[in-house]
Amino acid sequence: MRIQCKICGGNAPLHGVVDFNKSCEIDKGLALPLRGIPVWYHRCPDCGFLFTARFDDWTADDWRREVYNDEYRTVDPDYISGDRARANAALILDAHSRTPIGAMLDYGGGDGYLAAYLRDKGLDATSFNPLLDAAPPPQGTFGLVTAFEVFEHTATPIETARDALAFLRPDGVLLFSTLTCDGLAPQKTDWAYLAPRNGHVSIHSLASLDRMFSDLGWKLQHIHTGLHLATAR
Repeated sequence: MRIQCKICGGNAPLHGVVDFNKSCEIDKGLALPLRGIPVWYHRCPDCGFLFTARFDDWTADDWRREVYNDEYRTVDPDYISGDRARANAALILDAHSRTPIGAMLDYGGGDGYLAAYLRDKGLDATSFNPLLDAAPPPQGTFGLVTAFEVFEHTATPIETARDALAFLRPDGVLLFSTLTCDGLAPQKTDWAYLAPRNGHVSIHSLASLDRMFSDLGWKLQHIHTGLHLATAR
């Protein structure tokens, strides 16, 4: 079974299947009870994009009910504790100490902890979560947009990237994190990041990220395999 790659449009054959309850914490010994819901992932041989179409028709209410519910704290404890946000804040504050950032937006910022923490440190930081926020999007553009652990959570990767980039000034930069699947062997499904219970439905390769942002008119610098910087071409 093949379906169309969401990034390059090529034919993406099946990569493998996991249970809906597979989470990123499986390597730490957390094995949730099986739900009996198969989630099939496809992998594009051309650009390397790894994805599932299982949730393409889900609404925001579906995501809140099935993934981002009270049990989410079990499968993403670093998000709930704020540890990830504090680590990301340290990165931004270090950059700010060398080159003042100005107004910034944390896109897909969850509960807004990162932006609140940065405001406490004196930065002009706003948070916006397009999937779950009931509030309207912020007005204006920003010199820095961050998107930490966002792009693996979207079933519409190109649309999400376009939306995040729309908040940038022409001279602005998008700093984002997402792990890439370049080293993943064919049909291998035990990688912890391949985790539908965490909402990981789109897992990029370096090539698929390059292709997506190039098609949108931006260029990427890969700081490492999990941290990336987009600037205007």
